[in-house]
Amino acid sequence: MEVGTYFTVMLLVLIHGAWAGEYVHEEVQVYVVQDGFPDKQFDLEVDGDEVLYMDFKLKKEVGRLPEFQHLAMRGGEEAISAQIAVQKQNLKVLKDRWNGTAEPRVAPQIAMYPEVSVEWGQPNTLICLTDGFYPPRITMKFRKNNEELTNGINITEYYIKKDYSFQRFTYLQFTPSPGDMYSCHVEHEGLEEAATVFWEAEVPEEKSGAGTVICALGLALGIISAVVGIILLIKERQRLQAQQHGI
Repeated sequence: MEVGTYFTVMLLVLIHGAWAGEYVHEEVQVYVVQDGFPDKQFDLEVDGDEVLYMDFKLKKEVGRLPEFQHLAMRGGEEAISAQIAVQKQNLKVLKDRWNGTAEPRVAPQIAMYPEVSVEWGQPNTLICLTDGFYPPRITMKFRKNNEELTNGINITEYYIKKDYSFQRFTYLQFTPSPGDMYSCHVEHEGLEEAATVFWEAEVPEEKSGAGTVICALGLALGIISAVVGIILLIKERQRLQAQQHGI
């Protein structure tokens, strides 16, 4: 089996206000070329978070968040594509040199969790994380009640970790309702078979909405009515006893 993946990490550490000991930021430019899909990737990460990535179809950098949309790399798509071409040539050299060397395969760790605390009927984001896998080729799909979802989904590029494994996030915009079951279906060559992680919303009683308030109010009124009834019953017995003694 041939080596199928070769990636280069360009690391640049920027120090801001070092004389005052204020901030140290780590900026990492990640170039990935490989056999298979995706065959190339570029993204810029600062302190472990993706700032922008190259959309090779649109031939431009795309900010991960709206506030990053104005950012761009020096030289733009042309410079990034030139570096990708160099790395593809390096990959070819390595494959020729290491012919027959098995490529490592490390299965992902998978987790699902909501972005914020869940409340019935309130929009939220469900996150599926695959972590620590290699090579950077993975398929992630959301399902609701065992039906695959295609709308309201956003997926990141491959984030590189310090041990040169990868992680990837996919996000689902959803509105939680009682009884709905969500799952994240993951396929990766490090897994013996596809893996599925399930998630079902659980809402604390104090956040379960007006129904809980109404039930509590009804219970309180019931207790008050019972107490009032007992008092009236006691008074009526006392009145009857007084009448009997007066006869």
